[in-house]
Amino acid sequence: MRKRIIGAVVLAMSGVLVLTVLNVNFLVRRNKDYLIGQVEQSLGRKITVDKIEVTLTPVGARLVNFAMADDPAFSAAAFLRAKDLQVDLRLLPLLIGQFRLKRLVLESPVITIVRDARGQYNFASNARNEKSDRESADSSKNASDRKQGSQLFLVASLNVSDGTLRYRDLKNGSELTATLINLKVNDFEWDEPFDIQLEAAVMAAKHNLKFKSRVGPIAGNRDYRDVPLDGDIRADALDLGKVNNAMPQLRKALPKALRFDGVYTIKDLKFKGTLNNLSLKGAVTGTDASFRFE
Repeated sequence: MRKRIIGAVVLAMSGVLVLTVLNVNFLVRRNKDYLIGQVEQSLGRKITVDKIEVTLTPVGARLVNFAMADDPAFSAAAFLRAKDLQVDLRLLPLLIGQFRLKRLVLESPVITIVRDARGQYNFASNARNEKSDRESADSSKNASDRKQGSQLFLVASLNVSDGTLRYRDLKNGSELTATLINLKVNDFEWDEPFDIQLEAAVMAAKHNLKFKSRVGPIAGNRDYRDVPLDGDIRADALDLGKVNNAMPQLRKALPKALRFDGVYTIKDLKFKGTLNNLSLKGAVTGTDASFRFE
């Protein structure tokens, strides 16, 4: 009797899996242009994909040579380009033909961030053509569409491997490049703490920055400097002078105790609290000075 029950459960689960895969194949093949259009509408950016491949484990899709256009006001190049973008989907919504993201995995992405002479960033703007401006008269419908489309991007986990970040500040002519970026964001919720792990080569040929922290909850905090943090940071010959010159606004956002210039090595500097009220424990050594926090 027990074997029959187990067999029935396995059969039922197999049926659900087959149904899910068929649903994914059907939805993707029939609605590829629609899906890309939904993404474009939600982001306000043009999207290009060479092909979309359905994946079984996990259930989702692999987007080959994914690219997101920059705001034309900044450049005609891509804002984000990735060799592969793996999209893992939530199972239950998929059974009724709805796409809801569970995890995003980007392989070898290249992101270009630009700050113009007015101090505006290209990631904070939405490209809008004349047609969309004319259609804005139907505001209630557009608002509803944007709300539905935005649900596509509620994602719990993010995994980036071998990424590159290029930053250009047209206001002061500075540039900064970070390569070999590995980033993991797990269990993201606005009203719950979540984990972040990051390692990168900042203006260097090998990893010289490692950071991990439990962050949040974000909900209820109007100022990002009041969001709770608990983690540690390590750095090896990190040139904070170059970072500060390229991104002076980042330096201003840091606590005064961490506003260093020069080349520094940080060994297991632990932090806890918020950016407005941060406790530190560890050692920082560098070309200008050495500090120890207790």
